[in-house]
Amino acid sequence: MIKFNSVRFKISVLYTAILGLILVVYSAFLYLSLHHTLYDELDNELNVKASETAGTISSYLDELGYDQEFFIFAVRRVICLEGEHPEQDKIRDLEELWLRMVDKFDLKEDHVNFLDSKGQSIVCSGKGFIPFNIKAAQEDKTLFKSIRYEKRNLRLISLPVSFKGGGHYMIQIATSLKPVIHLLQIRLLHIVISIPIILLLASFFGRLFAKRILNPVVEITKTASNITHEDLNARVKAEHVDEEMKYLVDAFNDMISRLEESFKYIAEFSSHVAHELKTPLAIIKGETEVVMRKERNIEEYKKLNKANLEEVERMLKIINDLLLLTRLDYRPEVFKLERFDLVEFLKDIYEQSKGLVSQKDIAVTLDMPDDQCDINGERFHLRRLFFNLIDNAIKFTPKNGKIGITLKKKDKKSIVSISDTGIGILDEDKSKIFDRFYRVDIMDKKIEHGSGLGLSIVQSIVKMHHGTIHVTSQLNKGSTFIVTIPFL
Repeated sequence: MIKFNSVRFKISVLYTAILGLILVVYSAFLYLSLHHTLYDELDNELNVKASETAGTISSYLDELGYDQEFFIFAVRRVICLEGEHPEQDKIRDLEELWLRMVDKFDLKEDHVNFLDSKGQSIVCSGKGFIPFNIKAAQEDKTLFKSIRYEKRNLRLISLPVSFKGGGHYMIQIATSLKPVIHLLQIRLLHIVISIPIILLLASFFGRLFAKRILNPVVEITKTASNITHEDLNARVKAEHVDEEMKYLVDAFNDMISRLEESFKYIAEFSSHVAHELKTPLAIIKGETEVVMRKERNIEEYKKLNKANLEEVERMLKIINDLLLLTRLDYRPEVFKLERFDLVEFLKDIYEQSKGLVSQKDIAVTLDMPDDQCDINGERFHLRRLFFNLIDNAIKFTPKNGKIGITLKKKDKKSIVSISDTGIGILDEDKSKIFDRFYRVDIMDKKIEHGSGLGLSIVQSIVKMHHGTIHVTSQLNKGSTFIVTIPFL
């Protein structure tokens, strides 16, 4: 069943209409070209006939003389093939030549008139005189005209001529247009029959081509209708499709892949959030229930409130970190970047970090270039990035250890390294430490577990600045986090 509102139908109609217009214009051009060519050839043939007729009359006069009697004889002999001259042998060769010309040009089938300057017929062929306006011929112009005479379509030439004996005359020759009209009618019939057949075939094949072109769209529709939040594994196959459709299919598959990752992230995120918030809420609930079982003194209530407040603060920190990660990942445009010197920025961080390490007797060193190093960044979050790395280094570095802050410039990039002499990271943990809520198993009970969001925030801040971060580490020897941020 044809759906008139479908893209396939509209494409096939448009294709057929354009092809039809092209065929009509091209066929009209061919028809008119053939019409012009046939009439032009016929006019040339008529011109040759008239010229040869005038030339033969002139040849007779050259042989016989230019008096009036010989002139009339020559005209009648040439046009009507009538009369006989006493000196017939004198013009025998000329007559034989003219008879061959008559047969060659088929002049016996034509109307031939010989008229004076006033348009009065002097001699006409056996086909009869054709009355015609000779105004153009009187102006010494050769005239071609299509006329209808006795239910016949004729092509007529009016050729002005003159002879040595004086006087101006006109030769008219009219020949049938039937062969020309017949050929043009056949050509027109072929055009009228062939164009609809071609358009029907074009419409049929156009629908097939449109169907083939739109198959990927149909596949995308089917795939999209089968996709649910529970199953995002479906993909559209991009085999044997056109280049433009391949872009569409690839874009659709990429969109599904991104949605799959987003749904996966949401599921994991929800699970981790539930897990992370469940523990402090359970603690608050449990301790509150224990205290409420009986009357307590004021100190016990204060202790409960303090513990609950710590858990609430922990939950608020997790929530704030998650909100920050969401903004970093999905709305980076809200952050205002500014130009500043990274050397001076790291010097300030170095000075402030010395106060953080004083309790563990950890030495902090700074290695900076002397010249300026300008970057385009967001100061507040870059500060958070480096302090998160320094805070981790302090957490996992034992007393009397070392932390180094280094800045180098290479290939139009600033490379900041935060190194420590701490416990290091296992090889299997290196690829996971930037995952959200991932925490490394720590044997040392003195080291406090974090929320597992710190390094995820660090990575998101680095990406926001179009940079990269990676880590190198050796167990029990220390770790180095390397942050690369491009220059302005």
